[in-house]
Parts: sequence; C-alpha cells; structure tokens
Amino acid sequence: MDKNQIAIQFLNRDYILNASIIEPIKMGYGEVLYADEGCVLFKSAGCNVYMLETDDMAKADKLLDTVPTDAAIVAHNDALADFVAKKMDFHCKTPCYQGVYLGQPLECNLGELTVRLMTLDEVGEACAMYHFKEDSAITHISRGLAYGAYVGDKTVGMVGMHIQGAMGLLSIKPEYRRNGYAEILERFLINKLLSEGKVPYCQIVEGNEPSLSLQRKLGLSLSKNKLYWMHKE
Repeated sequence: MDKNQIAIQFLNRDYILNASIIEPIKMGYGEVLYADEGCVLFKSAGCNVYMLETDDMAKADKLLDTVPTDAAIVAHNDALADFVAKKMDFHCKTPCYQGVYLGQPLECNLGELTVRLMTLDEVGEACAMYHFKEDSAITHISRGLAYGAYVGDKTVGMVGMHIQGAMGLLSIKPEYRRNGYAEILERFLINKLLSEGKVPYCQIVEGNEPSLSLQRKLGLSLSKNKLYWMHKE
C-alpha cells in the first residue's frame, strides 16, 4: 500500500473524527508526510496547517520536530493535544467536534434568498460578517470558497469552505437572524458538495450549542471525541 492507503486505513478506526484528514487525502487537497499503522501526519494544501493523529508520543515528538513553529496543528485526540501544546509551546487550543454528512441531497428551498459566489469588492462585507482578516477574506473569495446570501440588493449572510476543505464561514447579519437563513445556507452548501462528489464535513467548537443543534437537525453524524486546533497566538 502507498502512504495514502496506509493513512486512510489507520484513520478509518474513527472515520467521523478523522474525516477532516481522510477526505482531503482522497481529494488530493494536501500531502501525507508520514503514515504507518499507528500514526499519520498530513499537511493541508495551500496553507500552513498540519494534522496529526497518533497515540504514540515518541513518534509524535519526532514528527513535530519537522513542523514549522508558526504552523497551526490539528491534534486528533486529547492526550496528543496536551503533548503538542507542551512541546510546541502553543497557548491557543480550540476543542471541536467533527460533523459529517453521509446522507442523500437535502430539500433546499432558497425562498427569497439569492446565493452566489462573493466577489473581491465584497471583502469588507465578508470581514464584517465573519472573523476574517482582510488577506484571508481575499484568499477565500479569490479561490471561490465564499458564497454570499442576498435578499434583493441587501447582503444578509454568507457560507463557504475553509481552505482545508471543511464547511464553514456560516454567518448571518444580526438584523436578519431568526429567519432560518443559516439552515438554508448549510443545506445549499451540503447539496453543492454532494453534487461534486465530495463528503460534506465541518468542525463545531465545543460549547457552540446552536451550531451543534443545527448539525443534528440536518442529519450530520457527530464525533464522540474532539479534535483540537492549536497554534501559538
């Protein structure tokens, strides 16, 4: 087996938790840097994000020596996250559950909404709606990863994809909330990904109960355990 097959075989021991590595491997959105029957290190394409899964801290220790100190690391179990934080002197650790949609296309009635790819003249709008820095907003819009939602000529929200391949960017302007727009936009995005032969998945920060409730309502399978986004600042 090649490295990709070895990695996927190991990661399939918990497909839901590890879908954010498995699906990018399948789609070619990054590179497996190391894989054996008990350890995988993966680098996402087009960004400084490394994903690591192992229970072997000795291997983790050696592999982390190859990761740039300014990278973000996604650790896929609790003990590993603690080890990474100590070794890399990371102070920011965000625990997330993984949600994966494994069903058929969803009913999606846009109603009064128009949904389209955002353009670069909407960078300011994107930054106002989502916690983007300007350069990140430009990157996502330039790559066709951000969709705006509109009622007439008014921007009401957005949804899209993170560079690593996960669904996200979901945001509705305060004055337009409680109209069901967030659910409509996620239904739209799930269907779009399914039409492209992709598996829709997302990460939900621990404690974000509205988002967890939405994922359950839409039928996503949620991981029992957490993964951790980690970086220095």
